[in-house]
Amino acid sequence: MTALIENVSVVLVEPQDDINIGNAVRASKNFGIEDLRLVNPAHADRERIAISAPRAHETIDRMGHFETLDEALDDCVMTVGLTARARSAHWRVLEPEQAAAELIAEAAKGRRVAMLFGREDSGLPNSALDRCQAVVTIPTNPDYSSINLGQAVLLMVWEVSRAVRKMQAGEVVAAPAATSQMEWHSEFDPAPMAGLTRMFGQAEAALEAIEFVKGSSNDHIMRSLRSVFLRARLDTRELAIWHGIFKEIVAYMRRKGIEP
Repeated sequence: MTALIENVSVVLVEPQDDINIGNAVRASKNFGIEDLRLVNPAHADRERIAISAPRAHETIDRMGHFETLDEALDDCVMTVGLTARARSAHWRVLEPEQAAAELIAEAAKGRRVAMLFGREDSGLPNSALDRCQAVVTIPTNPDYSSINLGQAVLLMVWEVSRAVRKMQAGEVVAAPAATSQMEWHSEFDPAPMAGLTRMFGQAEAALEAIEFVKGSSNDHIMRSLRSVFLRARLDTRELAIWHGIFKEIVAYMRRKGIEP
């Protein structure tokens, strides 16, 4: 179990309360997940975190601290983001059991995967979910759907641990090929988020250069473009091709004397 779990990260985006961070640490450690990452936390005081995560000082000390989400996800090939709210964007939506199964299917191949949790008062913004291959909703009472950050982490790490045990028992944990969009059949490694982020930046620069995106349409178009590429699960070779295409658009315009 340890080898699989070592490839799973819990990422907390802008957590506001150190007690909630401690609850997330405790839940993760309960099921063997030691890689926790904090993105721009409000405080992150070691001793206060330890109040709700007793005897977990080593894990607390090892937590990664990042200024941006892109930095926290650089080495991840699959990320799922937790959200309780219905969104207008067309993200792929999974329930916890299926999300855990797909994460562990990737982790079993030695690839870094992540579960993303938002701040207590507002959850994950769209800009964070844009960096996820899928979003996860926990089926709750629709009249009272918001759950505590620590509870959300606990539920997801429990599902991940169940998926690990099923895999070790020889059970099929991933969704059938007919329904899963996460099957991987390339001879190349999947593209890491760091490379995808650079490619998205180059794509935006290219589309701005040819005036395909302007003003208020920029966010909507880029969100749709990111969604398409994330669903496509690019490998490293495909990533290099697309990055080269977008880069060449800008270079071509400059060669023609058109300053983008």
